[in-house]
Amino acid sequence: MAARTQGQYQVRFAWGVAGAERVAADAHLVVWVDVLPERRGTSAADRDRDARAAAARVPVGPEVVLGHLGNARAVAERVTGLQAERGDRCVVAVVAAGRTAGPHTDAAEAAGEPADTAEAPDPAVEDLLAAGAVVDALVAVGIDHIAPEAAAACAAYTGLRQAVRHLVSAAEGASGLDREDVRTALAAGPDLVVLRPGTQRDCSTAQREQGPRA
Repeated sequence: MAARTQGQYQVRFAWGVAGAERVAADAHLVVWVDVLPERRGTSAADRDRDARAAAARVPVGPEVVLGHLGNARAVAERVTGLQAERGDRCVVAVVAAGRTAGPHTDAAEAAGEPADTAEAPDPAVEDLLAAGAVVDALVAVGIDHIAPEAAAACAAYTGLRQAVRHLVSAAEGASGLDREDVRTALAAGPDLVVLRPGTQRDCSTAQREQGPRA
């Protein structure tokens, strides 16, 4: 069976650490998208620690930044800045964190079934919409060589743009949280948070690996 790949695309999309391992190995920037906390009352320091722990498990090489609904434009600006620095296009892997905690986890383990983990999370509507917002922001600055998976996430966001806040507040991921937790997540500001710096790598190397753009 052939390995799944999005290697021919400049902008890719996947879920969780396993998805990152698949689409980010030759990327220059990974956007780790995580909108809502996993648990009620999670502090900002705890969320930052969890995000950095996840970033540490992304393949070595690319810079890893945190993405959410409030900073898609900053992510796009970072990508255009990287391209200017390198003098060539750069590969971006947008990775949605998904949901890995909840009452179903213990039940699955008790039944001897695999539970959701950071490697294979349960998809979360809030992370899908935020990932789509990031892809939409990239398209807006002219970075449009995107994988079908990334295009689908983008379409979900653009098609539901006017209802995003309501959808996130009503989503399954918000049901176990306090309203203040959700409001705080939706109020996240436009600043770009670097979870892990990248190592220097010539962007033209990735372009040769991908082959010519169609």
